[in-house]
Amino acid sequence: MTRTGSAFAFIIAFSLSGLAQVSEQDQAKAMEAYMKAGAVTAEHKALEYFAGRWKVESKMWTAPGAPPTESVNTNEGRMILGGRYALLDYKGEMMGQPFEGLQISGYDNLAKAYTTFWIDNSSTSFYLLKGTYDAAKKTYTFTGRWADPLGGDTPVRMVVRIVSPDVYESETYMALPDGKEFLNMSDRSVRVK
Repeated sequence: MTRTGSAFAFIIAFSLSGLAQVSEQDQAKAMEAYMKAGAVTAEHKALEYFAGRWKVESKMWTAPGAPPTESVNTNEGRMILGGRYALLDYKGEMMGQPFEGLQISGYDNLAKAYTTFWIDNSSTSFYLLKGTYDAAKKTYTFTGRWADPLGGDTPVRMVVRIVSPDVYESETYMALPDGKEFLNMSDRSVRVK
């Protein structure tokens, strides 16, 4: 952990000790817990795969059976905050309109789950998905809910498959009012060398 991170953890542990008159032994345990919670693990290292420049071939369906809208976009990924998160910066077009989006993905050591946060210029809503990684299938699976402009929110499932060192594919499924899923979006990302 960085010196700043260690200092932050110490301040929190010290604050807790001052408020609750925690023993030195308990302070040491608290410091160890904070260090473990903020540690960069193999799960974080796996996210380094997404760093780099990508050409993204996108398809989007507005309803089951509707023809897709297709576009070619870019994605630039980099690791941030000491290797704890992957920041992906999308640019291009969606449904004939200029499109920009930011995704931050990380692994929560406390929750033992991957988390993806998404914002873009087509909405003012924040999207948060939680998921797992299946190493045998090289597949991340995320679930969550997206705000529906017509009211309420919509269950969503996103599957990201690593095809090769330079190709990954993602599919996003949204639930219809009857609860059935339909493929709303698919992306094929190819690393630009």
